[in-house]
Amino acid sequence: MNDQPNATQDVVIVRRDGPVLHITLNTPDNGNLMSAAMGTAVIGALAGLDPEVRVVCLRGAGADFCAGRISPTPAKGAPPPSAERLRQLVAQPALDLYDAIKAAPVPTLAIVQGRATGVGTALAAVCDITLAADDSRFQIPEMERDIPPTLVMAALCDRVPLKALGYLVFSRREWTGREAQACGLVSWTVPAAQLETQADELIATLAGCSAVALRACKQYLTHAPTMSPQAASAFAGHLAGTALSARY
Repeated sequence: MNDQPNATQDVVIVRRDGPVLHITLNTPDNGNLMSAAMGTAVIGALAGLDPEVRVVCLRGAGADFCAGRISPTPAKGAPPPSAERLRQLVAQPALDLYDAIKAAPVPTLAIVQGRATGVGTALAAVCDITLAADDSRFQIPEMERDIPPTLVMAALCDRVPLKALGYLVFSRREWTGREAQACGLVSWTVPAAQLETQADELIATLAGCSAVALRACKQYLTHAPTMSPQAASAFAGHLAGTALSARY
């Protein structure tokens, strides 16, 4: 039986469908701009996942995936905040959100249509797999307002080549889903009309695997890139042995 949407359904819908946890950003009227409440809801949904959950699916309702972020900075005329206060208000919530998605113990899948701007690009990137419509649009525009997008860059720096990241940031150019795939930001693109069908097929493929095998793959993807070759090989053997032992 599917769980009902939780109490955060006005901004985020969290729905359990068997081994799949669906998280949907649900403010389509503003392009699913990320607010503090939405970030908290996503982090909460990922905390303490049921052991039987095998995949987390992140998407946006309506025409866009996520068109950016609602500014958490104090309104004009307010007393100037300290650097530490700005770190708490602006930086830490975004970094906590990206870290929570990266730390999910099972594969995370972003399904992207329409705009993925600023934080939207970051959310798409931090998921393990990103399936996008070929006409979706990715952009990091913060430098237009002379704001260094280092928070978004922190989400992307281990996902795309530095040359591509620098071009995204400094040019502020909007990339299509196909262009984003070419630089590694997106895993795969499909025609927009086929996005939901292809997403359902991919989710079914993932959900058909055992939880222990999926979690082993996720652990390897998370930790092996920072290991020495020898340590990565040893870690691979450990994970394979652990996963195989679960069959007996």
